[in-house]
Amino acid sequence: MHKYLRLIGILLFVLILLKVNSRDVLQLFMQSDWSVLTLVALMNLLVVLLRSIRWVKLLEIQNYSFGITEAFWSYLRSLYFGNVTPGRVGELSRVHYLMKYVNINSAVATSGVIYDRILDTYFILILGVLGIVMSEVWVQYLWLKILLISFLFIIPIVLFVPKLTLTFASVLPQIWNLRSKVTLWLENFFDAIKTFLTWKVLPSIVITLFIYLLFFVQCILLAYAMNLHIEMFYLIFCVVVFSALSILPISVSNMGTREFSLIFMFSYVGLTSELAVTYSLLFFLIINLLLALFGWLAYIFYKDKIENFDSQINV
Repeated sequence: MHKYLRLIGILLFVLILLKVNSRDVLQLFMQSDWSVLTLVALMNLLVVLLRSIRWVKLLEIQNYSFGITEAFWSYLRSLYFGNVTPGRVGELSRVHYLMKYVNINSAVATSGVIYDRILDTYFILILGVLGIVMSEVWVQYLWLKILLISFLFIIPIVLFVPKLTLTFASVLPQIWNLRSKVTLWLENFFDAIKTFLTWKVLPSIVITLFIYLLFFVQCILLAYAMNLHIEMFYLIFCVVVFSALSILPISVSNMGTREFSLIFMFSYVGLTSELAVTYSLLFFLIINLLLALFGWLAYIFYKDKIENFDSQINV
C-alpha cells in the first residue's frame, strides 16, 4: 500500500496543471532570467559542499575519520535517492555507506545522519517562525506559528529523554526477540546521540547557518529571476512550509504538495496560481532536479568505485 502513497502527490500535481493557465505558466517560465537561474544552479554545489563539511565535523565528534571529498560524493549520491523516494528516506543511503565502508554500526551511523537532519529541521523551524513574524500577514498563520514553536520543544524531548522513547519499544511483541533487538538498537542510538551534547557541535551549527543563508538566497534569486514581487520574509515562510511538507511520504521531490502549498499561500498576498506554479517548477528544475542529476552521476561514479573496492578486498 505504501508504494502507492507517492501517487497522491503526482495526482495532485496533474490536477493543478489542469486547473492553471498553461500558456501563462509557459510564458512566465520562458521570460525568466536564465543568467540568474544559472547562478542559482551553481550555488547548489556550494550548499552540498557545506553540508558535506558539516557531516564530516559531526563524524569527528564521534571519533570517526571521513574525508570531505568522500563525504561530498556520498552526500550527492544520497540526494539522488532522496529526490526519487517519498519523504526523502533515500538519504539514509549515507547510513549504508558508513556501515559498509567506514565500519560504523547502524545505530551510530544513523545517529549522525539523524542529527544532521535535526540541524536542518531546527533551522527550518526557526526561520519559519522568523518569516511568519516578520511578514505582514503573520496574523492569519498564528496557529502555524504555535505549531512550529511546539516542534522546537518536541524534538529534543524525543531525542534526549530516551526513557520516554524506549517505552514505545516495550509494546513490541517478543517474536524473534524483536522487542529486545529494537530496545538494544535504540539504547545504542541514544548513546551515540549523547555524543553531540558538547560545544564541539558549535562549528556544525555555524555551518548550518551558512547553508540556509545560501539556500534562501537561492530562493530569493528564483523569485528575482521571474520578476516575482513578493515580500522576502513571506517568501521564506512559504519555502519553509513546502520544505516541511517534503517529509510526507505522499510524493516524490515534493511534487504536488509544493505547488498546492504555494498556490494556497500566494493567494493570501494576491499572487496568481500561475505565478505559484511557475516558481514551483523553477525550484524543482534548478534545485531538486539538478541535484538529483548531480547525485545520479555521483551514484554511477561510486558504483564503479565501490565495485573496484570490493574486488580489491576479495583478491
